[in-house]
Amino acid sequence: MGRVVLSVIVPIHNAEQTLNRCVDSMIAQTFTNYELILVKDGSTDSSASICSDYASRHSFIKVMNQEHSGVSAARNAGIRAAQGERLTFVDADDEVTPTFLSTFMEEDL
Repeated sequence: MGRVVLSVIVPIHNAEQTLNRCVDSMIAQTFTNYELILVKDGSTDSSASICSDYASRHSFIKVMNQEHSGVSAARNAGIRAAQGERLTFVDADDEVTPTFLSTFMEEDL
């Protein structure tokens, strides 16, 4: 695939109820040159196993762990790990359309 063009960072804290919907919507993207960085922020529910399961099945999904430090710290950790030329964020309770990333990449920022 070459260089990753876009990094999508998802901070996660106790999001087991919405996480599958969020990640499934990211997997369904029409734009494919991106990495999905799931930042587990000290979750005490099953979010960790959900993230690990997705990462084991999809090479473009990366999982990071940190002590619970809040959404800003989780986003910053994701930024530090990002390899894309551009960044965007999705929350763990978001469900995006299949063209979310392609539309984002068409924008002249």
